[in-house]
Amino acid sequence: MFQLVRLKCLFMKVMAVVYMFAFASLYTQIPGLYGPSGLTPVHNVLLNLKGKQSLISRLLSFPSLVIYSGDLNIQPHHAMDICCLYGIAFSLLAMVFDAMRNALTFFVLWSLYLSLYKVGQVFLWFQWDILLLEAGFLCILIAPMSPMFQKSQNNDGLKFWLARWLLFRLMFASGIVKLSSECPTWWGLTALNYHFESQCIPTPLSWYAHQLPEWMLKLGVVGTYFIEILVPLLFFVPFRSLRIFSFF
Repeated sequence: MFQLVRLKCLFMKVMAVVYMFAFASLYTQIPGLYGPSGLTPVHNVLLNLKGKQSLISRLLSFPSLVIYSGDLNIQPHHAMDICCLYGIAFSLLAMVFDAMRNALTFFVLWSLYLSLYKVGQVFLWFQWDILLLEAGFLCILIAPMSPMFQKSQNNDGLKFWLARWLLFRLMFASGIVKLSSECPTWWGLTALNYHFESQCIPTPLSWYAHQLPEWMLKLGVVGTYFIEILVPLLFFVPFRSLRIFSFF
């Protein structure tokens, strides 16, 4: 039971850190992506909502706090700035203070990121954005309603099974989609011949990885299938040592 309490605390702290970096990273990119002269101006997204007069109907049809920017007489991209700043502030509070790691705080963080996601267009349609929203919603369920209820609850085991199921879906689907796409490079084990020169966020080591021998790159594809398709099945075995192995 004590281990479950520690796991809850660790999960909430990690989620607060992830939220903080997500909001801070997006905040620096808003002018270039969503400003009036940005690549995808956010005000274009809100043009289709002008016909809906009711505040509630607008929120139900498009769940984003940014849609209220016009009612507050602020620019939509400034509303995104405000969402990010509030997100950073609440994330830092949750990182530092135990009392702030509760369901209400994580509901606020989830709502703020959902608001940004709904207007973020193509730059927020990546797998990690959806993953953060799913994991963030689970964090609302896992977090205590009040600081007075930090102890383990009877249904905590079920909640962490849902978190384990989320991790399984992420890994297993990532592997299966490579095969179901019928891409000849994945089936022919040559995907890594192109991956390092076309990945969306290359690292300084990408160039060196691209120069690896052909057999090593093919072995890397096989290893990818093993890690993403076979290893996740160990998440649910009754042997703790195998579950720990699958995690690492």
